[in-house]
Amino acid sequence: MGNSKLPILTGIAVLVIGLIITFPARMAYKWFAPENLKLSDISGSIWYGNAKQGYATDIYLKNIKWNFQPLALLAGKFEFLINSNPTSGFLDANVEFSIDGRIKMSDVTAAMPLSTLQDALPLGSIQGYLSLQLSHLVIKDSLPREATGTLNIENLISPYLSHTPLGSFRAEFQTIKNDISASVESISDMLDLTGIITLTADRHYQFIGQMTTKASTPLSITQQLQFMGTPNSHGQYEFRIEGQL
Repeated sequence: MGNSKLPILTGIAVLVIGLIITFPARMAYKWFAPENLKLSDISGSIWYGNAKQGYATDIYLKNIKWNFQPLALLAGKFEFLINSNPTSGFLDANVEFSIDGRIKMSDVTAAMPLSTLQDALPLGSIQGYLSLQLSHLVIKDSLPREATGTLNIENLISPYLSHTPLGSFRAEFQTIKNDISASVESISDMLDLTGIITLTADRHYQFIGQMTTKASTPLSITQQLQFMGTPNSHGQYEFRIEGQL
């Protein structure tokens, strides 16, 4: 009796796999795509396909390609290996889409101008080039909810301080309870900066830090820092930036 059912079960399994492999990407996008994912010029199948351009959580991407990861089904996950290009740079990640609208990402590597994130983050006129390596990232309602990894920013320019680069900086991200926290430090000889960034589940962000000049700090930046007030006993200029996303 049991052996007679084996061909039937095998046939059903083959049929299901065949449907997944050949299921049109356009139809899958229409039925299942979360609200914060907007794609255009879609071709291929849900198994392997591409889109010429689109927006993911308000970040513009182009040449988006995906490969379905079938082994993830064994863990009850719907996961893709995705790579794409922002305006200038790249983004590679394993991406899992959840029914509740969460986007879970792992092995995230990316490099792009800060201006690419202009619509997603309140950057103002800040410029620079970022590189990103995250082992874990969860996004829901266009807001990061969990993050573990490192972000580097090179040649940071803030018109509030100087129109010349302020140097390069690194942020180490971790999730503490329901908040994302990042320790920030300078990694160049332009300035000495340390600080803490926090992002809470209610969309409030805060950056508290201290900054001091070095012997190699350009005079124009040194003069501009004086407008930040009186330094503390260690010669550091303290600052606090906060708001709501």
